Amino acid sequence: MTSTPYKPPLNWLQHHSERLDLLLGQVRLLRQITDTLRKALPEPLAQHCIAANTDGDTLVVGCDTSVWAAKLRYHIPQLLERLKDQAGHPALCRIRIRIQPLIMEYSRTANHRFHLSEHSAAVISSIADNTSYPELKAALQRLSKRITT
Repeated sequence: MTSTPYKPPLNWLQHHSERLDLLLGQVRLLRQITDTLRKALPEPLAQHCIAANTDGDTLVVGCDTSVWAAKLRYHIPQLLERLKDQAGHPALCRIRIRIQPLIMEYSRTANHRFHLSEHSAAVISSIADNTSYPELKAALQRLSKRITT
């Protein structure tokens, strides 16, 4: 089995490639369409919808629940007109709605303590002792000291 050398994610992002540029362009387009949608929709509904994808002349809109999707269906004709008026958007003739539960943001305020057995702490400490990366070594050593009694 051959292993590929480790490349930090920052290296991948800084290296410009045609595929990455296309992906970033699609992300920018979906953000613009999402902004247009949210400006056109009434406030409670607007926060529950997001432009998920474009497929030819079809816009796929994600809603976090079926209730919001049903409410969005009433606004489809107005949304299509609004999108046609906006410059820079592709020619969209249809809107397809998909239920996509929105990802909840991680709360740093919550106290997420975990339980670490003495055996697990010893294994982590052993890994730290055999690691040549100083930052990783320090993090593993901190982690191994979180033994729950």
